[in-house]
Amino acid sequence: MNKIEKEILNLYATDCSIGEISYSMMGKMLDERYVKERLELFDIKEMYLYAGSYLAVQLYRAASKYISIKGIVDKNGKIPVSDNIPVFILDDLKKQYNGEKIVVTSVRYYLEIKKELEQFIESRNIIFIGELMFGIA
Repeated sequence: MNKIEKEILNLYATDCSIGEISYSMMGKMLDERYVKERLELFDIKEMYLYAGSYLAVQLYRAASKYISIKGIVDKNGKIPVSDNIPVFILDDLKKQYNGEKIVVTSVRYYLEIKKELEQFIESRNIIFIGELMFGIA
């Protein structure tokens, strides 16, 4: 197997893993009691969601019954659904951020997003969606 074939195989494996994890999290978010327990475990009373993905929208729908969600932050200011969910760009978040938790819903780009957010948000307030749904607080 040559180098290009190995790279393609690695990308495919990564995409399959991300897809599997994402579907597993979406399934967990259908259990309202579980979502409520996870929010309480992480002591989240209000938050922003970062990355306008389907995971963000699903978490918004599940969690907004229990806590205040300020909106979804997306670099492009767009999300893939037409619900009346407040959507902000990163500059908006910088202006209005006031110590809330930020849940990063991008599985693929979490580390890059976290690094960007740490420029103005304390690391302890940045939570990966996988950590929220499956991790230990």
